[in-house]
Amino acid sequence: HSPLMAVTNAISGTTALGGMHLLAHSNSAGVTTLAALATTLSTVNIVGGFIVTKKMLDMFKRPDDPPEYYHLYGIPAAGSLAFYGAGSMSGHVPEID
Repeated sequence: HSPLMAVTNAISGTTALGGMHLLAHSNSAGVTTLAALATTLSTVNIVGGFIVTKKMLDMFKRPDDPPEYYHLYGIPAAGSLAFYGAGSMSGHVPEID
């Protein structure tokens, strides 16, 4: 199940990125609507895949296993976003286009 979820998440990630690209560069209401729908559904699929995988892995957890600190994974992401935001506000980050 885990390799299957990895492939599904990779495909959904590509679909989400394509939808976001179309949202940024569309000139038509139909394209914008389809891009928003693709991005939303792909994001739901990705999050659902992570939830199912976590529940599946929790089935194998023993009562005497050490605690896991998943909330600490957000520290590097928050730091990266903070540095990017500071650079963007100061004008020293190139625009991606």
